[in-house]
Amino acid sequence: MSEATAKFAFSADANYPQTMSLETGMKLIEVESAGDGWMWGTSSTSGQRGLFPESYVQVEVTHESKPVVQPPPIPINSKKKEKEVERKMEEMVIEEEEESVAPLPSASSRSPTKKVAQKRQTISSYKRPPPPMVLMKKNKQSDEVEVDAQKTLSADVDVFVKKWRVAAAQALIDCNYKEYNALKNTTSTLLEWRRQMRGAYEDFLGNKSDSTGYTDVKNNIVKLIEAAKQQNESFSVPRTADGENASVSNCSVPQLHSLHVDMRSRMLDSSKLPESAVEQYEREVEKGLHKRALMEGRLHIFVHMKAAIFSAGEGCQLLFTLWNKKNKEFVSDEFMVALTAAGMPDDISLMEKLYTLFVDLTKSDFEMGLVLVCRIYRIGKLTSEDKASSNSGMMAMGNAAAPISDDRQIYKRHFGTSCLNLTELAVHKLLIGEELTPENIPIYQPKNANENNFSGIHEAIAENRKEEFEVVPKTNGIALGISLYEGDIEAAKEKDAKLQGIENTLRRAMAGVIDDGGNRNDLYVTLTGGDFSQDSKKSAKNIEVKITCMMDSGQPVECLLRGNGPQGMPSETYRSTVYYHTNSPPFHETVKLIIPDGEKFERCHLLFTFYHCSGSKPRAPFGFSFLELADRKNGAALKDGECVLPSYKMLDSMTKGSMIVPKYLQPNAKLTVRNFRTGLSKQDEVLRVKTTMCSTKKTQNGVLHDLINWKSLEPNDLSLVLESCLGKTPGVNSLTHDEIFKFLREIMDALCAIFVEKRANMKGMLPVFHLFAYVLEHFSKRHFKSYASILETYIRDYFQNSKMHKVLLQCVDYYMKWIEDEDAVKQNPKEITVFLNFMSSFNYIIWIINVSRSQDPTADKSVMEFKGALLDLMTRVNRLMQLEKPERVKVVRGKTLNHFPSVIDHLLQIFSPSEVSVIAAGFLDVVPLSNQKGSFNKDKLALIQHICEGAVFKDNKARGEVLAAILKTLMEFLADEDIQQMSEREMAARHPDQDTCIRIVLKMLEVIQEEDDKVSVNSIVELLPCLISFVNRKITRNKADKLRNEASDHFNPTLSDGATAILTLLYLMDDTQYSLYLSLDEGATGAGKKQKLLSVLRCLRSLMQNKESLYPHVWLVFHVFQSEVTVKLLEWTNSYMMEDYVSEAKDDISEPRKDSLWEIMYDVGMDLIVDDMLEMESSQNTTRDGLLMNNAYNVDLRLCVETLLRQNWETLGDECRILLADDLVQKLLAQVGSKCDEVSAMCKAFFFDLLKGEYVLTKDFRKVRNHTISSVGAIVTVEMAQHIKEGKETNPLLSLFTEDLAVRFRADNVLNCEDGTRFLAEIKKLFELLLALAQFPKNASHEQERSFAYSQLMEYLKKMHRLDSYKKYAHSMASEMLGLGLYIEAGKALLLHANLIDWNDEGLEEFENNDGEVIFKPQLCLDRKQELYRMAMLHFDKAQYWEGSLHLCEHLREFYANGLFDFEKVSSELDRMSSYYTKIRNTDRFYPSTFRVGFYGGFSLEFKNTDYVYRGDVLESIGDFTTRIKKKFPSAEMLGVKVDADKTHKENSEAKQYIQISKVTPVPGVQEGAPGGWKVARVPRYARDFNENNEVTEYWYSRPFRKRQVKSANEFLDLWIEKKILSVKEKLPSTQRRSRVEKVDIEIVNPLENAVTEIEKKNAELKEKFAAMRNLPDGGADNSYTMALNGVVDAAVNGGIGNYETFINGKYKVENAEIYEDVKSSPLKATAPSRLLACLREQLLILEAGVVIHATKCSPSLLPLHEHIDTMFAKMKVETNLMMEKAAVE
Repeated sequence: MSEATAKFAFSADANYPQTMSLETGMKLIEVESAGDGWMWGTSSTSGQRGLFPESYVQVEVTHESKPVVQPPPIPINSKKKEKEVERKMEEMVIEEEEESVAPLPSASSRSPTKKVAQKRQTISSYKRPPPPMVLMKKNKQSDEVEVDAQKTLSADVDVFVKKWRVAAAQALIDCNYKEYNALKNTTSTLLEWRRQMRGAYEDFLGNKSDSTGYTDVKNNIVKLIEAAKQQNESFSVPRTADGENASVSNCSVPQLHSLHVDMRSRMLDSSKLPESAVEQYEREVEKGLHKRALMEGRLHIFVHMKAAIFSAGEGCQLLFTLWNKKNKEFVSDEFMVALTAAGMPDDISLMEKLYTLFVDLTKSDFEMGLVLVCRIYRIGKLTSEDKASSNSGMMAMGNAAAPISDDRQIYKRHFGTSCLNLTELAVHKLLIGEELTPENIPIYQPKNANENNFSGIHEAIAENRKEEFEVVPKTNGIALGISLYEGDIEAAKEKDAKLQGIENTLRRAMAGVIDDGGNRNDLYVTLTGGDFSQDSKKSAKNIEVKITCMMDSGQPVECLLRGNGPQGMPSETYRSTVYYHTNSPPFHETVKLIIPDGEKFERCHLLFTFYHCSGSKPRAPFGFSFLELADRKNGAALKDGECVLPSYKMLDSMTKGSMIVPKYLQPNAKLTVRNFRTGLSKQDEVLRVKTTMCSTKKTQNGVLHDLINWKSLEPNDLSLVLESCLGKTPGVNSLTHDEIFKFLREIMDALCAIFVEKRANMKGMLPVFHLFAYVLEHFSKRHFKSYASILETYIRDYFQNSKMHKVLLQCVDYYMKWIEDEDAVKQNPKEITVFLNFMSSFNYIIWIINVSRSQDPTADKSVMEFKGALLDLMTRVNRLMQLEKPERVKVVRGKTLNHFPSVIDHLLQIFSPSEVSVIAAGFLDVVPLSNQKGSFNKDKLALIQHICEGAVFKDNKARGEVLAAILKTLMEFLADEDIQQMSEREMAARHPDQDTCIRIVLKMLEVIQEEDDKVSVNSIVELLPCLISFVNRKITRNKADKLRNEASDHFNPTLSDGATAILTLLYLMDDTQYSLYLSLDEGATGAGKKQKLLSVLRCLRSLMQNKESLYPHVWLVFHVFQSEVTVKLLEWTNSYMMEDYVSEAKDDISEPRKDSLWEIMYDVGMDLIVDDMLEMESSQNTTRDGLLMNNAYNVDLRLCVETLLRQNWETLGDECRILLADDLVQKLLAQVGSKCDEVSAMCKAFFFDLLKGEYVLTKDFRKVRNHTISSVGAIVTVEMAQHIKEGKETNPLLSLFTEDLAVRFRADNVLNCEDGTRFLAEIKKLFELLLALAQFPKNASHEQERSFAYSQLMEYLKKMHRLDSYKKYAHSMASEMLGLGLYIEAGKALLLHANLIDWNDEGLEEFENNDGEVIFKPQLCLDRKQELYRMAMLHFDKAQYWEGSLHLCEHLREFYANGLFDFEKVSSELDRMSSYYTKIRNTDRFYPSTFRVGFYGGFSLEFKNTDYVYRGDVLESIGDFTTRIKKKFPSAEMLGVKVDADKTHKENSEAKQYIQISKVTPVPGVQEGAPGGWKVARVPRYARDFNENNEVTEYWYSRPFRKRQVKSANEFLDLWIEKKILSVKEKLPSTQRRSRVEKVDIEIVNPLENAVTEIEKKNAELKEKFAAMRNLPDGGADNSYTMALNGVVDAAVNGGIGNYETFINGKYKVENAEIYEDVKSSPLKATAPSRLLACLREQLLILEAGVVIHATKCSPSLLPLHEHIDTMFAKMKVETNLMMEKAAVE
């Protein structure tokens, strides 16, 4: 970072604590800009950091020391390149933030910008400037905090912009355009977001917008900067509200943890930014909330009709609605779009405004299948043949201003229906505000244009019943845009401009969507159908129904509406669709009646007039029906349901148009029902209508109507109404929840008014209180929780009654006394229901009492009396919580507890926090824990959490009052005395939510820390054992979870919370409080204190070992905090150990199966020392170093631990130290190379002390040596081995054994001996062998090298009699082989262990592998050997290496028979062997290929000029194998097979590498015990194949050559072969898949021998083929047998036999003398001519038998080919015999 020198003195301002004083000449480091003329810096002498004016200092900026934060190093190879980078940076500078999104200057520009030139100017004037004027105080006002946050963020933006510009310039020079564009885009994004942040904040301050936009932009900046820091610096630091880096110095520990958790949840990966991040962000901002719907609350669908791509020839009406597919019902109102014949709206200004918002949908709507239905009606002529009307269009339907008269021939007719399944389209998964544009929605009509099916066609379309519908001809569908919104619709409209001014399309039902205090007042009338007479007409009528809403006075009311939207208008009439020639039209049309205000509705009715329509003359009415909308007696609205209305004949006055007052409403009206004959009977004409009320103003319940209008009732009638509302009147139902929710305000106003009127009479008040409690109780039910806001809105905004508090207190007091009187309860048991109701809503009653008292102008005069009454009430509530009878009271306790948090809030408005704390503490004390599964315990925890988060706990005095009760409850929840004996069900009931307990503890600790409340810390210390127990259980469960799911996220939020609670509590405790904790139990002994020390230390060790589950690696600040607390605890522990327990050290450490205090002390201390998060030496990041040093000790925490461990070590004797060696040796050796000199020195000294101590005690290094061997193996890594191999690093371990320890041994009188020298030599050699193993990674590519290194290492260990280590590495080798799928090699490795064990009954100790995993428990030698055999056999079985398993079974059988005489086990082994033989006989097996690889030239000693035989993969080709070898030795040159490696290859001066690869054939050994030796012909193929590929020590490969320069006419005469026979060191397969070639024998094979070999091979194949054919049924041989036979016969006849003639007649002796000379060279070769004749004779016999067999076995279709074979064989036989008769006599 930059450095600076103070030019002038500056005095810090006391009002601004961030400023620091300057003295002239003061040196400053870590200087960075803070904006607005201020800078941050650190004094190089005092270390103080603060703000000072930028103009007071001279900043020294160099290329090596960049300002603010050091960027990643740029590889610059020359001065020229350095200048080029500088020039590129100048070209990339962006002038102002307003220009940040503009393209960067081109790379060809050479002149720097003005700004760069200005930055290069030095300060020439030394006149002292005034300090900057802008410096905000910290944490005073929220706007000041935001200004500070903006400054900090702006400074960070500057830092990263500079970094990214440097990196982008380098990318441009390196022609890495992808990286350049990514950096350029990210830089532009960051600057643009900063500009938007500033602008949005200014708009917010100016009340031009809300804070959402500003917050979103600021959060995006924070996310991007945090992601960049994590990517570049491997750690992240959260920020406080004012933008500072969070730490324990500026926020509480729980707050710090919460900030880290929030940071983790919002962390962005900067590599995944969109390609155009600025445009992406702006696009999302335009959409409002750029997120997906949570699907938890209300959802809203925006539908925009963009185009109707069809023409009906006339005006059209489109009605959009939502349909529930599962329930088969419409769930929303209709949205209407009216179009002219040209497809345009009447008002052209509506062209882009044809949209609506379907509101108040729920998650279940989508789950049940939500379909958008559009029904299209044509407005105009009746049929297509009719003459078009001149005034058709939307004006016809009464939806516009001018209604239609009966004489106008304009009708509504069906055109088509469209459906869009919104669930299948996944609309509910859209981003909020994102528009979905589906393909045009087709328009359908019923098949065969059957218009009677129009009303239900949407159902057929939605269910895809294609046989019922077809596309309307000449239509291209409807184009729509769909968007999704959630939550409060008005808030959504404010955020999204396109929603402003839009009309909502409401839900048809009230259930589930009642607004908070909102109003609905609609009645839905659905024409479902009707049955009408045909009268005297020849065909069925064309029926139209006109609906008119009018009052009893005949005055029409404009309240009918079908289809809302800008084109929909209420009208006094509505005309239905006309169904052509249908006497029973299925209308299914719904009209919404907007209920008039006042009493007008009670006087309204609907008049239905029926018309017959004609295309040639005006419509004519033929009947009517009517429906009264309210009950004439009580004024209640008509009930929901279907009404069947008779059709009456038209009255004369109606026909003449002279009826002013509707006479049909009169009681004595003479009405004639129309009817018609069906068969022999008559049937009345009817109209079927369905009504649904959706109103919060008009009730359909007569009793409720009377209650709301109670003033008009007599006293006796009022009592009857109250009883009826409660369901106490026979035949009358109580008020339903729907009625209560819809009419809550009216009900509550009525009840409160009745209360006040009857307040003087308790007897009169109680019935009212009964109903009052009944109403409130509904809002306390869990399944009605979503409706609670209705009551809350009423109490908060609408309740007005200053007398109510007195009345309610009287009633509540009455019932609280009543419940305590057992006799009274027995006398009137029904009253218990009233008591249950009012206690279930106790919180609302207290709230109403509070609000009512606040409205009472005389309240101040009786404050004490009021408080006393409430305190008395709360005392009775406490007694209630302890009652056991009656049984139903227990239900009340749960509900009271559930609502008590809100009671606390209401009481705080009356009492002080300390007074409320007394009430709360008393309540908590009497609330018992429940042993039943349910919500009772959770509710109690919720109450405690509410108290801790509220004003009660933040008040010092109140906190002291309530803390004891809270702690008592938490300890009950967290206690685990009986947890081991508890069942899962009991755990679920007793400990329902311990996670909540931990969150409560964190909140308590947060408040206690912020208030610096030491007294409360003394009390909360009691929780520590419970917290430790909780964390230990969670760690155990977490380990099990990770084993079950390795891919899961390691971070465990609950465990992290619990660990933070423990660390915070320890952090807040001082020495005295920790001592108090250790002696909490009265009469605690020293042992008890030690156990507490152990429990805390064990817990911290577990936290250290599971840190990846507690705090992610990037949480550097929290890791430092955890380490600081751990050091603090180590200090305390060390103090107690040195003072009280040194004398007990040996006994404690030596106790088996128990972690002693000393063992855990050193475990924790060494874990801290090795923690890579605390390493500072290799860090080049000053910010990180500063965070590491920001602890209470102000030093490297590892040095603190080193000092403590040294102090403790000095108190221990040699015996104690040796006892600690088990866990300590590996950790010490791992840190001898620590870059912290103090740590390295300590580890070397401790290790030397261990060696010396053991030698002094035992004259041997056995224990430390064994641990050293296993430790070195664990420490040596692939990277370490590679570095040493390349000479990059001197290994500290090697230096320890070759230098440091050697010096110490020589200087020590005890260890300067032969044993010491031998020990060092052994370890050095071991280290070299381990490095040889570690230099190759554990993968398939290096499997052979690692196997060889294992064998070398194990050979050395065996030689040094380190058999324990030998066995461990045998298991390590087996484990690696298993991981690679090499089962045979794994089994062979296990047998190395087994071979060291004898068949006896000596005892063996527990055996662990190198990873510390227990493989075998203590057992006898014979048992362990058997177990190893079984393990090896299991691996062999997986590889189908059953012969290897048989060999082991034979050993076991022999031991069972002759050693144990256990014939049952013998029988079992024989059965197992039988199964293996069966598998061998019945299974086709394939074997690995084998290859010879020669390494020549510049290879390591292991390979140089050496041949190996490799066992490859199964059926691996030489090409694939060669590719594998080339990958391992990419620089080696491949030699051809015909090339002989000579000195030029083996000893070349350039160290070139050459590789030669040949495929080799195994040479099977002689079968032991077989009669007559190993005869191939007598051995089955499966046995022969195995012996040819396994347990082989010899392999051969050959290459052809010619001895003559001139090629012979007979190719057989030139076929000379050089055959090389390779003898390997050990049989394959073994523990390795390669074996070194020990000897090479060369054999020359002449052409005659070649001929003999080929014929012998062919004869063997034919025998096997014919033997198999003999076992087939007649006609069952496939063509493979025919082809094999035909191939031999045809080849022989066509010249094949003639090639051997020269060998038979002896001419080769003269013509090819070289062959003859070779034949005579040995007795074996001399038999070749006679063997040739024998082979030919044998082949004739084989073929003759084969032809006979083939005649019966071949399929009929191959018989013609058999005849050809028979003929050709006869010819072959003659020719061969003639040739053999001329054979020369040898």
